Parts: sequence; C-alpha cells; structure tokens
Amino acid sequence: MTAPRSLVDSFADFVGGVGYRTVALPWGDCAVWELGSGPPLVLLHGIAGSRRLFYRVAPLLARDHRVIVPLLRGEDAPAPQATLDDLLGDLGALIDGLDIDGATLCGVSFGGALALAYGGRNDPRVARLVVQGGFAHFGLRGPDRIALAASSLFPAWLGSLYFKRRVLHGPEIRLLREHAPGLENLVPEWSARTPFSTLRRRVRLIAGTDLSDRVRGIEAPLTFARGSLDRVVPRIYQERLAALRPDARRVIWDGVGHLAPLTHPDLFVRLF
Repeated sequence: MTAPRSLVDSFADFVGGVGYRTVALPWGDCAVWELGSGPPLVLLHGIAGSRRLFYRVAPLLARDHRVIVPLLRGEDAPAPQATLDDLLGDLGALIDGLDIDGATLCGVSFGGALALAYGGRNDPRVARLVVQGGFAHFGLRGPDRIALAASSLFPAWLGSLYFKRRVLHGPEIRLLREHAPGLENLVPEWSARTPFSTLRRRVRLIAGTDLSDRVRGIEAPLTFARGSLDRVVPRIYQERLAALRPDARRVIWDGVGHLAPLTHPDLFVRLF
C-alpha cells in the first residue's frame, strides 16, 4: 500500500504542477497562478506568507472556476513606499491584463481589506466580493505601535520577529498542527520570506486606513466569513465590518482560526 502524501509533499506537488501566466503590473512582471476554467475567481493573500496560503483550496476551486492567484506587491522585492492606491492599481492592471470579467474577488485578512477597497470602486468587472478574516479598520495595540517605532531605529529582524509572531501565535500553530499536520513548521517559514520592509508597510497601511465609507458604497454582493477562534483579527473588528453591511451574507465557522484556507479547505470552498 502506498503511504499517503503529507501536506508538505502535496505542497511541493502543487507548486511543481501549477500553471503560471506572466502579467505586466505597474511594479513589474508578475507570475500568476492560473488553474481551471469557468467564472473567474481572484484570491488575495494576507499580510505575510504569500499566496501559498491558497495551495490547498486552489485545486478544489479550479474544478468549476478559473482560479487566479497573484503575488501582492512587495513579496518578491521590498516595496516600502507602496500606497493603497498603488495596490489597487495593481489589481486593476491584473484584471485588464488577464481580460477578467464577472469575477469574484476574494481576500483573506489584509487581502480582504484590499478586496473591499477595490470593491469600493464598483468596477463592473467584479461581480462579487468574499472576505474572510477581514476588517474595514484595524487598531494597533500598544505593543504593535512600539514594535513599529523600534523597527525604524533598531535592526529590522527585531520588528520582523515580533510581527510574524503576532500573526502566527500559539492558537494558530495548534490549529495547523491539528488540522494540517506538517504545515505548523512550514507556514512560519513561508511567513519569514516576506521582506520586513513590506510587512512594516502593510501594517502601517491597515493601521492608517479606514474603509468604512468604501464598504458602505460597494454595490456588488458581499460575503463575510470568520472563524470563531480567529485572534489575529479580533472578533470586534470583524463584527464592525459586518455592521457596516447588514445585507451581507455572513458565515461563522466554529472551531476555525485565521488560516482557514490551510486548516479547513473544505469549509473555505463552500463560500463560492
């Protein structure tokens, strides 16, 4: 009997077999994962860890979607000065370059904030928005602000260590160990690859941006999903987002944390 493939092995298999398509974006050529056919579905990753977040769900979604997974500006090379408008311009260029129409735009965490901000433009090519672990405004805690200030004065690895621990704290690692064994070691490695200048810039963006007015003005149908055990984006921020749009579809997963695409891919794909 052949031994079952581990999730670490399955990631290597996925990366080895995925289709890539190069798209010219304002910051340079972006190698986009593209799988399947059908209605287009664009997946936007979070603040650290890159698009690897979606490697378990992308093949499942590709059964009946054209799944498109770009890198966000700053993953391959630092982008310390990138503004929100820069990132939204990248999304517009992606949609142009891949001739996307009737798309579902889905973002997790920081990617969810980008999806909401872009949704506020009411681009007619975006038919639906799905946000998991998202927020319209994120308030930094005192230690977060101290770490940001210190990271400008001291070696960057100090700030990097703090913020990566902030995302991958104990409960999330335990959920990975329980529901995605092997990835509890791999995910921190993925997170460590995000340049710290990019991470710091993204933290400052989410702390300094309030998307409330944009969210209220979104015309496309909305879905908000969250895990009951998500402590990375505390419940209060996700509840405030939902309160801005009481018409949105709401999905709450019991016993799920922030990294649902990795720990609970079966639940995540049911959003679509």
